[in-house]
This record gives sequence, C-alpha cells and structure tokens, in this order.
Amino acid sequence: MNNLLTVCEYQKIFREDCPKFDELARFAEASDFLSLGWHYVQTKNYVGVIRLPSGFQIEILPKIYNRTNENDLRGLVVKMLRTLKNFSGKNFLDADLQTSRLNLYEIFIRNYLDMVSQLVKRGLKSSYILREENLRVFKGKLLVGQHVRKNFVHREKFFVAFDEYSLNRPEHRLIKAALDKLRRTTNDRENLKSANRLLADFDSVDASSNFAKDFSAVKIDRQNRAYENVMAWTKIFLADKTFTSFAGKSEAQAILFPMEKLFEAYVAHYVKKIFSDNFTVTAQVREKFLFDVPKSFALKPDILLTGDETIIMDTKWKFSVTEADMYQMFVYSKRYAAQKIFLLCPLTDDEDFICRSTEENFSVRKFSVDLFDIDESIKNLREIVQ
Repeated sequence: MNNLLTVCEYQKIFREDCPKFDELARFAEASDFLSLGWHYVQTKNYVGVIRLPSGFQIEILPKIYNRTNENDLRGLVVKMLRTLKNFSGKNFLDADLQTSRLNLYEIFIRNYLDMVSQLVKRGLKSSYILREENLRVFKGKLLVGQHVRKNFVHREKFFVAFDEYSLNRPEHRLIKAALDKLRRTTNDRENLKSANRLLADFDSVDASSNFAKDFSAVKIDRQNRAYENVMAWTKIFLADKTFTSFAGKSEAQAILFPMEKLFEAYVAHYVKKIFSDNFTVTAQVREKFLFDVPKSFALKPDILLTGDETIIMDTKWKFSVTEADMYQMFVYSKRYAAQKIFLLCPLTDDEDFICRSTEENFSVRKFSVDLFDIDESIKNLREIVQ
C-alpha cells in the first residue's frame, strides 16, 4: 500500500482517497491547518507534510495556475523555503535535491542529515559531564547520603560524583534520538544509509530518553553556535515545540508553512536582488499607523522601495484582487506618501491592470509573478517601474 497521498492547497480529501481517513479527520478536528467537512477533509493555505500516527503521510503542495507536475511543485517549495527568513537550516536545502523521487518529508530528512553530517565533519564537541556512580575506586566527591544507603553492606564501593570529559552531552543525546527515529521512519534508501552512518559517529552517546529535560539543558552560545540550526530541526523531528503535535491516540505531526508567507519571502528576495542598485528595499515595514494618537492599527506593506520616489509593493497569495485590497492600498498611499503601488499576485490567465486616481495622484497596478521564472518576472517588473 502506498504510504503517501499528495494533494494541493484547498483540495478536498474524501474517505476513498485516504486509507487512514479517520486519523486524518482527528488531526483536522484538533488543528487549524485543515477543514473538516461532512464527508471530507479539506486542505487550507498551508504546504508541507503531515505524518499521521500510523506513518501515513499527507504531502500538501502549492496550487499554481496551469502547473500540476508534482516534481516541479516540490522543487518550487524547496526554492521558496530557502528565502524564508526565520526558517532554520534553510542554507542546507539544496536547490538540486532529487525532488523527482523525494517527497517533502524525505527532503526535510535529507536536509537534517546534511546538517548533522557537516557538524560531524567540523568535529563534535566534548564537555565535562557530571556523573554519579557507585564505584570500586574513589574519585571526585563522596556523596555521603547515597553512599551510606547504597553501601552499608558493600564496604568496598564508593558512591561518588565526578566530572567526565565526554561526548555524551544533551545536544548529542537528542541528535542520536532523532537519527534513530528517522532511520526507522524514512522510506528512502539514501536517507537510511546516511542515518546509519551518522549513528556510528554517536556510538559512545546515549540516545535521549527525556527530550524535555535535555532540550532545557541545551544552551546555544559562541562556543556551540554551529549546533543552533541542528537543534532547531532536532526539535522538529522529535515532535517538540516546532512540530505541531497532538497528544493521545490521535497524535500526529506536521511541518507546514503558510503559502502567503512563502510567497511574500520569495518575491521580496528577488525584489531586493534586482532593485537594490536604485532603491533601498525594506521588507515587512512597520513605520506608519492608521491613527497617531494613540498609535494604533499598524500599516505594514510587504515591501517598501525608497529612492528618488517611494514605491510600495504588496504581495497577495490570491488569484483575484478584491475591493478591500484596493482600499488597503489607498491607505498605504496616503500614510507612506507613495504615488506608485504594485499588487504582486501569482500568475493566472487574468490580465494585469492599472488603476489611477488623478485627484489623489496615485496608481495601483496589479502585476502577475511567474513563480517558475521569477528572476525574469521581477526584471520585467523593474522595466515597468522605470
């Protein structure tokens, strides 16, 4: 039985589509990432992967006009993730990953294994670990209370506490636990081989048996900065804070990203790349408010270009512009003194347009962005701006 179902945003999943429909329905009921209908579960505006308790996976890909090839869509998600500002480990996502044969879950595993491999190549850091043991030789400090209780009969032993320079630190225990889990859950032969090879490098380390305790003991500082991204992904795969997890029999795990955030980051990356020679490009602006006294209702255009003129670009992950969008652009124009505003939307068969207000002296232009040829698309936008 195929252990994976691939769908797109806003797609309805019926019982006959999913062999683990009841598990999926429980996940939908417990989360905000899916809608639960009478006879179906419907995806929303998130892309990524959901792993159900049985191991069955739901892969959600973006809904792109006139593009249905799953391999192309997976490759696009990987490229978009590399531009997401707060996405840990994005620099390890290889744009040339074999998306033709790897689903998103396996791509995320490959990403993690690459990060751990780089960590091993740099050299795993040892540290002094406090150990308490009942030994036949005295070392360190005698723990009198425990010694009396444990060794009333065994006079030849000493219950002591001592520091040992070891690899068996919390970071490595957690990584080993994650590697062991991924070795058991991956369906990709290369990922399995990589996980087994890496486990050999952690042979002297005990796999974590208390994730919460070990995570609380991890302190990222200048000495172990190289562990930061690895630990963020370790949390993901051990179903800690970064995963969306649900306790009980309906426990499921998900790595999901809102498409509007991916679209915004992807477009902003290329606008900065292509416009920065003539403009100061600022993403996620929060300079102006609808009201000044008191300051309230922040106005946050996605991209602000400042130079000889001020231009606002706002990304909209939608296929048609609404009346509310135009009112929002009017307010942006007034508060940021911008005469040109661009609504950047994904490419569809709808034509772009421009609306002008001669009285208010500003214009709003809808511009369609081709996500599969974004570099050329934003260059065309640059020509329009000039």
